Amino acid sequence: MQPMQQETANPDGPLAGIRVMDVSIMAAGPWTGALLGMLGAEVIKVEPPDGDGTRWVEPLQHGMGTNYISMNVNKKDITLDFKSPAGKQAALELAASCDVFVQNFRVGVIERLGLDYESIRAVNPDIVYCAISGFGEIGPLARAGCADYIMQAFSGFARANGQPGETVEAFRFTGFLDLATASVATEAVLAALLDRELNGGGQKVEVSMLEAALEIQFSRIAELLGAGQVPRPRGSASPALAPDRAYATLDNEVFVTVHDARQWQGFCAAILRPDLAENPHFATNLQRVENREALDAELEPIFKARPAIWWLRAMQRHQVPCAIAHNFEQFRYHEQVVSNEMIARLKTRDWGEVSVAGLPWHFGSTPCIVQEPARPGEHTEQVLAGLAPSIRRMQEAK
Repeated sequence: MQPMQQETANPDGPLAGIRVMDVSIMAAGPWTGALLGMLGAEVIKVEPPDGDGTRWVEPLQHGMGTNYISMNVNKKDITLDFKSPAGKQAALELAASCDVFVQNFRVGVIERLGLDYESIRAVNPDIVYCAISGFGEIGPLARAGCADYIMQAFSGFARANGQPGETVEAFRFTGFLDLATASVATEAVLAALLDRELNGGGQKVEVSMLEAALEIQFSRIAELLGAGQVPRPRGSASPALAPDRAYATLDNEVFVTVHDARQWQGFCAAILRPDLAENPHFATNLQRVENREALDAELEPIFKARPAIWWLRAMQRHQVPCAIAHNFEQFRYHEQVVSNEMIARLKTRDWGEVSVAGLPWHFGSTPCIVQEPARPGEHTEQVLAGLAPSIRRMQEAK
């Protein structure tokens, strides 16, 4: 088993010295803050008095939502009421001490709270201000509410999933596009920090769920823009390669992919059908894609005749990429996952032991660590007491 991650370890991480104010809620924004925190930044999560709504989103562990726990690792936590004069003033003073500001309020809300980019920039011209929205900050849907499933539908993502011939849209798990948006936002924040280091000055960075949804669909969009083919559900099959899909076996599914002529030869040898390698209808990948249905008609009964592990070993012997479908309970104990610490086990003070995603990167000189999330409001007094009266000094200077 992987050793327990402990808070006593004190690696710096490549973002050591960077301070982040995270006022976001739910998923896309909080995961952006968590990624920056795992990279070593000091991330201060600011919650309203009623708390971030994901605290109560099921499933719960000892009364706390597991989404909240996993989305808020590596953060301090304070409580502020932005609607009160004192809370807003404290928020501006905190922003003045930070390098990065992250928010994902609906367009128009942050302006009413007085924490929009121009307001933050007035107290901190060097701030990297990351604004995450659903549809972007201009256009007819700029102020529309958004959620993960809404964006899966609107962006065409759901329409391109599912089994061939299905007319009902197929959704991936809730949070899929939230997490993709967070990854795009994190990249943008890092680029803006680099630009500040090289050229000086902060800037506003706008990221939308719609743009992130399109970014992760570039290969499917290319089918339309490059080849004039409307993307359609293909089940587990790839539009570009064949065979490249899941096949039912005697007991489970195996996923197999063939990228080149050498792998095609190996694949035919592995399934004990060398004659297929000589079939002119399947000689090249282009021909196999064009004759996909005929190819699958040959392959499906072959795979169903033997168990998945047999096929896994056969493909491995012939150097053909292949995998058995795992569920999370199997995946988390796989030696490859454990060896690379891809799952982090944390001891929390209030919610017991929890397992969350491990670090998605490994730095040789500035190692990172996953740390348990703070208790709601735990650091309010500490953080606010340490604020320099930067705003008052700027006002006096004017």
